[in-house]
Amino acid sequence: MPRTACLLVMGGTDPTDSGWSDAILADAEVLPGSAALQCALAAVNGVDVVVARWEFSRHGGSFGAADATAFVAATRVAIEQQRPLVTILRSGGTRLPEGMRALVGIPRAALALAELRAAGLPHLAVADHPTTGGVWVAIGSAADLRIGMSGALIGFSGPRVVTAMTGRPVAEGASTADAAYRAGLIDAVATPDTVVELIGKALAAFAPSQPTPVDEVRAEAAPDLPGDEQYDASASADRPTGAQLIDAMLTDRVPLNGADPAVAAVVGRLSGRRAIAVALAAHRGAMPGARGFRLLQRAAELAGALDLALVVLVDTPGADPHAEADGLTPAIGSSLLAVLDTPAPAVSLVHGEGGSGGALAGAVTDVVGVGRYGWFAALGPVGAAAALRIEPAEASRMMRITPADLLADGLADEFVPAGQEGAWIAGVIDRLRALPAAERLARRRARWAAPLPESPD
Repeated sequence: MPRTACLLVMGGTDPTDSGWSDAILADAEVLPGSAALQCALAAVNGVDVVVARWEFSRHGGSFGAADATAFVAATRVAIEQQRPLVTILRSGGTRLPEGMRALVGIPRAALALAELRAAGLPHLAVADHPTTGGVWVAIGSAADLRIGMSGALIGFSGPRVVTAMTGRPVAEGASTADAAYRAGLIDAVATPDTVVELIGKALAAFAPSQPTPVDEVRAEAAPDLPGDEQYDASASADRPTGAQLIDAMLTDRVPLNGADPAVAAVVGRLSGRRAIAVALAAHRGAMPGARGFRLLQRAAELAGALDLALVVLVDTPGADPHAEADGLTPAIGSSLLAVLDTPAPAVSLVHGEGGSGGALAGAVTDVVGVGRYGWFAALGPVGAAAALRIEPAEASRMMRITPADLLADGLADEFVPAGQEGAWIAGVIDRLRALPAAERLARRRARWAAPLPESPD
């Protein structure tokens, strides 16, 4: 059965400015709705979808019992007809006069979206100004992919309510889409002129795979430099960053945002194959923090939900040791487990630095490749030398960090020549797809449950 995605778009400051969503619904077939919720069968960029749009002009777009019933029904139509769900949010939150009858719409909506995700259908939620309360809790914040439009109000409570409840006003600009983007709550900021294009891009990224042939990867021997020379070469070579590799490999790119510039995650297509690629890290020398590892976890979970291939590009000296107060340690552990547990095909490539458990969190995949400038160790040679009170060259030799060492010791499976990363990953995805998902997952768990063999030294 196909899998699901969800795109959240938060938009314009005028709640009556709905021209872009009116265009989506112009030729739509109406489904049962409610006073504040329109539901319809429509098409975006030629893709048939189910649309659920909140109307702020009716009861402030508030979410009442009847609206929850209509929303649940819309999700079931999406499941029955195997259509993506587009949700356009423009709501002041739960309909207060209905009390608890309205508030239980939150778990009703959350369960409906869980069913949609289990059915594997893309869900693109589009929220316009304002988006608060129960609609944000149950639908907006649950979106798999989130795009905010500049100037939109987004938050658990509206500023007036916050002031009344706490006696203190919300900080200037704290409840805007721009602030939500900086916090990693949404994935991009758009305008009314670009939102439909973004929806179309997401639909294209999540469309069924149409693999195209890739060139056969030419065999090359892994470099067998001394460990300290391999380490120095990795640091000094003019080689692509993780972000550059993603841009070179993927088309129809839709970024995820984790508010950590050290990590990039992008949904797209690799020679026609649906994939989600994570650069751990995105830039040379970058050290991911807790938010970066939470983004890796989100990507692994999304890959499993949508049946996207998970691709992790490893190039980091390790996790940011200054991020411990942000929950760094549990974030590393949770992301590692998410990669281990995803039912999707998972492949990693150590194309640069592989420092400690921070790098390993992204490498516990079905297949591990290593590139010319890759190395991997329990700690970088300089740090290990300081800890062991020996020279870095000796630490490198003891830890067996080079591509040849990693292949011989079973940490890495294949050497990947420079410039052939995309073709290699596409070929691995095809091989993994040939296995039943349960068998693939069992093999991965068995692999990482066992110790590496004793080194030949």
